[in-house]
Amino acid sequence: FVGLRPPHEVVRTLRRNYWTRLGPRSPRSTRPLAPGSTPSSHGRIDEEQSTTPSVSGRKRKGEGAQRRAEILEAAKQLFVEEGYAATTIRRIAAKLGISSTALYVYFPDKDAILVEICNTTFAGLIVELDEVRHNAKGPLDALSKSLERYIRFGLDHPNEYELTFVTRRTKELQKLKPENEKLGMQAFGRFRDCVDAAVRTGATNDLDTERLTQQLWAAIHGLVALLLLHSEFPWSEVNSLVDGHVNMLLQGVTKAGT
Repeated sequence: FVGLRPPHEVVRTLRRNYWTRLGPRSPRSTRPLAPGSTPSSHGRIDEEQSTTPSVSGRKRKGEGAQRRAEILEAAKQLFVEEGYAATTIRRIAAKLGISSTALYVYFPDKDAILVEICNTTFAGLIVELDEVRHNAKGPLDALSKSLERYIRFGLDHPNEYELTFVTRRTKELQKLKPENEKLGMQAFGRFRDCVDAAVRTGATNDLDTERLTQQLWAAIHGLVALLLLHSEFPWSEVNSLVDGHVNMLLQGVTKAGT
């Protein structure tokens, strides 16, 4: 997360990958929904794989992308339900009904699978924040909508959010310095741009863009993480909770009357 902007062709690739690979949202498989929410508000980026028939062997030519998506979806479920450390390549392959050898055709190890999950999640968040800025009526409107969009993105894609922002990285994965570090910094940069634009209008109490961005991110991430990881808590209705949280943050950082 710092504002590194990719070239235009990379942005176009991110948008294409987001809309074609992330697919329709579907209910989370095991974690209870937060009070007041509906299954459609707690979907996953990729299609639910519980309906995908188990098939063995290598895909026919042209079907590799489908197999890759199946592997990612199965891995997401296992990483969240059984833990990243406890999940093995053999376990992922067994869930799909294929051999470990067949899985290795697509990914060299489970670290590479997690890296791709994170890449796709960051790319999706970049697209969402770009859309907010494009459609906003002004800097404060963009800031307000970016706060809300971030929260709803996390709630709409719980498995992906937890694996990308909450799961502790292994030492091996930390050494890889994967592409998702760049994408994560780009996503944070999009959010920082919204905050900086609001600061430049003179409407905020704090003129330190970096600190203010970090404080706001901590606040919205905290709400998403609590709702996902502690869904058993008697939360208020989710939509009113999100709206109230965003309004509270805006009132806290902007000058009275703005």
